[in-house]
Amino acid sequence: MDDINKNNTNLSRNLVALYAFELVAKHGNFTSAGEALGLTQSSISQRIKGLEIDLGVVLFKREHRGVSLTYEGLRLLNVVKPAMTQMGYAVGSLLERKSKPRVRISADFAFSTFWLLPRLAYLREELGDEIEIQILASTVPPGLDDTDCDIQIHVAPISQVKPGEILLLEEIVAAICSPQLLEKITPIRSSADLLDVQLLSLSKPATAEWQTWQGWFDSLGITGERKKNYISFNNYDMVTQAALAGDGVALGWIGLIDGLLSNGSLVKVTNDVVMSDAGYVMSRDPANLGRGPRMVFDWIADQVFSTPSA
Repeated sequence: MDDINKNNTNLSRNLVALYAFELVAKHGNFTSAGEALGLTQSSISQRIKGLEIDLGVVLFKREHRGVSLTYEGLRLLNVVKPAMTQMGYAVGSLLERKSKPRVRISADFAFSTFWLLPRLAYLREELGDEIEIQILASTVPPGLDDTDCDIQIHVAPISQVKPGEILLLEEIVAAICSPQLLEKITPIRSSADLLDVQLLSLSKPATAEWQTWQGWFDSLGITGERKKNYISFNNYDMVTQAALAGDGVALGWIGLIDGLLSNGSLVKVTNDVVMSDAGYVMSRDPANLGRGPRMVFDWIADQVFSTPSA
């Protein structure tokens, strides 16, 4: 521990000198390095001399027209230069983020893929290049102590919607498949017949609130044994792709897959739809009073409420 503390003390004391060293190596003289740092030539020279004393090596050969690296100086530069470059990029990125507001949206994969992404170009067109948009897709909502997201959109119980939160979509779920598969498995006289066909399932983490096949059947009062195992996925985009490929029947969330129903890529297998006590709820970090999160939050709400239901 003493060695670590000693190294940290040495690094802290010499950090500016190391930056000056890298600039002197770049410019080849103390004067230009001093101008880059806003220091005098003598000040830069003193810092380099102090660094050489601390390290116990000579870093530069003092020549008539400037300086050149010694062998020990070149070894140090090979370590210092990449580190200084990385730090410069990191600080520059943070400063750019400060001048160009960022809005981070946490949403589940289904909402991100089927609702947000098709509208992202319109959002960018309306906001211009003023705000950076980041979408963090996840199967479960961030923890209550996670303040790194400005806006959260996840399935939650409608009864637990808090003041300031917005219910974007109620959970309305139908059985869907490709037209080709529906023709193949016909006749489907009722939703109970789905117990005999291949079903595509979205794996549900313990903390997730969305509808499952078992819950869907239970809501319709359908009991019985399935004759085929589920094909399960942990990503709703994969579930949908499998349904489009004709691999089985999936649950379709009305409000998300409306476009695929409208263009005929997917069809409802039966007329049954199940509405649960959950829905997509949007919330915003109340501690973030920035204009960007407020604008994006309001834009998403306006888009949902101005779009006719399927």
